[in-house]
Amino acid sequence: MGSTDINFAFTQNAGRIVRDQQDALLVAGHLYQRTDLPVHRVVGEAAGGYCAVADGVASSPSPQRASRAVLEALRGLDAGQEALLQDGWIGPRLIRRHVHAHLCRQLARDRRTRSSASTLALLQWRAGRFSVLNVGDSRVYRVDLDGRWQRLSRDHTYFESMVERGEIARDQSVGQLYHDLEHMLTADAQEDDFAMHWRQGEWAPGDTFLLCTDGLHDTLGETRLEAIYRPERPVDEQAALYREAVLDAGAPDNVSLILVRITSLGMPV
Repeated sequence: MGSTDINFAFTQNAGRIVRDQQDALLVAGHLYQRTDLPVHRVVGEAAGGYCAVADGVASSPSPQRASRAVLEALRGLDAGQEALLQDGWIGPRLIRRHVHAHLCRQLARDRRTRSSASTLALLQWRAGRFSVLNVGDSRVYRVDLDGRWQRLSRDHTYFESMVERGEIARDQSVGQLYHDLEHMLTADAQEDDFAMHWRQGEWAPGDTFLLCTDGLHDTLGETRLEAIYRPERPVDEQAALYREAVLDAGAPDNVSLILVRITSLGMPV
């Protein structure tokens, strides 16, 4: 291993109430969609790469196929799709013109699967910088070496839109309907005006990124996510703790998570 490495730990579980695995994971070029995936740990290329989670929308016709199709489009980028990169980054142009187009080709032509939908949360890194892009409510967090948290993604729900417009306060209690998704990737060529959140920044050795579906952050809540995190803990041990916490809480939904840590020699991995 070199002086700087990218360490991944990831896991999936379909939950104790929902039987089908509607989430999908993309790590180190491999796509996973399993009912139960124990914690795995791999080391990736520090020079550049990307990983992602996708959560099929349960109310859509074929959510498990939608999440898989979204990540299949990202896994197989060739020279043609790379022309859609924005200064070398996976940005809104590639998501609209390649990922959404692929989803439509796969599922929109059959009335039984048309309108199948998925969220997406993606982390890319290269040349000492990172990029985060998301559609829907799958999230990306950044935790620095001192354990300080920052949510890098934006939930595309009706509630978040109303908060941003100043129509309600963030601590205001509202019905569950307001927390439904306002934007997602949908297998329908007419549904191409979905919102995307895209941001970039510089990473530092010791930074840890958490990508997760709502089966993690909705089940545990951000306060508990932060409370049971320790910067000195290896990423596979931390992933296992999150997994067990969700199972102990009843695992009401599919859960998928990826922990990504950028380390230099001597740092915890």
